[in-house]
Amino acid sequence: MPKGSTEWIAKNREKLFSLLESLIRIPTINPPGEKYLEIVEFLDAQFRRLGLETQIIQVPEETVKEQLGSASYPRYNFIARWNIQAEKTVLFNSHFDVVPVSGKWKHDPFGGQRDEKWIYGRGSVDMKGPLAASIFALQAIKELKIDPVFNIEYALVADEEIGGELGSGYVVKNKLVNPDFVIVCEGGLGKKIGVGHNGIIQLNVTVIGRASHTAYQGKALNSFLEAVNLVSFLEGFFKKTMGEAKRVFVSPSREKLKPIVNIGGVVSSGPGAKINIVSSETSFTIDRRLTPSENLQEVEEEIREAIEKWSKKRRTKVRIEVIHRTEPCAIGCDSDFTRAFKQAVEKIKGKRAVFTISRGATDMHFFVKGQKCQAVGYGVDGEDIHAVEERVSIDDLVKTAQVYAEFLCSPRT
Repeated sequence: MPKGSTEWIAKNREKLFSLLESLIRIPTINPPGEKYLEIVEFLDAQFRRLGLETQIIQVPEETVKEQLGSASYPRYNFIARWNIQAEKTVLFNSHFDVVPVSGKWKHDPFGGQRDEKWIYGRGSVDMKGPLAASIFALQAIKELKIDPVFNIEYALVADEEIGGELGSGYVVKNKLVNPDFVIVCEGGLGKKIGVGHNGIIQLNVTVIGRASHTAYQGKALNSFLEAVNLVSFLEGFFKKTMGEAKRVFVSPSREKLKPIVNIGGVVSSGPGAKINIVSSETSFTIDRRLTPSENLQEVEEEIREAIEKWSKKRRTKVRIEVIHRTEPCAIGCDSDFTRAFKQAVEKIKGKRAVFTISRGATDMHFFVKGQKCQAVGYGVDGEDIHAVEERVSIDDLVKTAQVYAEFLCSPRT
């Protein structure tokens, strides 16, 4: 990429900051999925101004209702294309939904406020920051009339924070894009480039008891106490199975990824709960993270079998519901695309880059498995993602935009 492009991005950084601040000020909170139409219309205006072909996709109401149980909040995705008749196509994938706000913030979480080091706001890192950087990389190329090496597509999508089935999943399933290489704008940062991510199986486990008045418990079965017993059993089960050497995954950067589990992220009582009633139903969640060495179906089956074994021994009924599944994903890092992206990171960031696997899940698996294409995960550096005072580094925001532009315009070697 000509030196002037890097300089243009740095010189016009205030425009980048303003773009991100505008995106943060659209509170696309998910759940439930607010302001989706507002943000895709904002994005449509940005890309039309840059001369790209654009498309706003509304997911059919029946599809939304089938997936979420309600269509009260419509789902929209956004596609943009710049076809220069190149041999290959690169796609930028970002999600625009953000998690809800909790805790006490010093800065307005949807104010897009800034100081000399940070831009604050929900989604500033995850992931409106890299979304803005990817748009700004395109703007630099357009302003300087530089021809990119690739055709360029954007798939800016809903619902990644709740699994992505109506976002990237819908886009891939309906063949709305056709990339050879995907840059998922999260899952790596700094010197680390993501070439995969952990998987997820999330379950809601309900223990069934028999209710009674506190004073008359002769025929009662306290579901809460039974749930405590089940949780104790599962602690031992997970400690034993997750410690198996075969489950460890060694990333290309030699990091060792191990399975993780969180029991009881959400705990609740069933209908009719009252302080003077023996609990008839108690539910708790299991959030099990899988390494790429594990198989999603096998892990789910072993959890179900373990709970069934406990249930038979205790003669206690248990109901298991799936909240979410995401397949783990790990791809190679020795393609022309991945090598070129690594060169771009090293040129802009000034340090040796490495390939790694993200401990969190991203939308990468939809493209890798659904469209059989290469991909990397790379976003921006920041602090307190999903937490109070989420904020993105303004310096890294600029450098990430430069990385994207460098990759798009530098010949592959």
